[in-house]
Amino acid sequence: MFTRIYWIETIHTGSIGIMPRPRGNEDLESEILYLAEQDVKMLVCLLMPSEIRELGLQKEKELCEKHQISFLHFPIPDRSLPDSLRQVHQLIDQVEQTCLEGKKVVFHCRGGIGRVTLMAGAILRKTGLASEDIVKKISQIRGLQVPDTEEQAEWLRRFK
Repeated sequence: MFTRIYWIETIHTGSIGIMPRPRGNEDLESEILYLAEQDVKMLVCLLMPSEIRELGLQKEKELCEKHQISFLHFPIPDRSLPDSLRQVHQLIDQVEQTCLEGKKVVFHCRGGIGRVTLMAGAILRKTGLASEDIVKKISQIRGLQVPDTEEQAEWLRRFK
């Protein structure tokens, strides 16, 4: 069984998905291959370096490259917020460009609840969707309440 991708939205001609972290260590390559088979062209990891080591995901970038998936690492502390709004906008611009090319982009953090909601939500905010609608939409797709913390929900409300 592979880690499930939750498809959130079609942006331009591409798609945005979120997921919990892929299984690591000896299962990592099969997880990345599964993403490639789902036609994912960009994977954005939101884990901190210590989480990457703990979860056995050290070869994630290498394996993504092997299977023609662009890999971006944008670390955000668990149950917390991004450090730089400027860097968030740069990341969103890269993801939007990939979607404009008709490609699929997937974000992952540890549980696929908080940090992924922030980044996917930021993209949806940029398209004009209200934060309340974003939270409702992702919660419904995910089957549980997102994001992880009230601080994250407030960040999404204020994001411009």
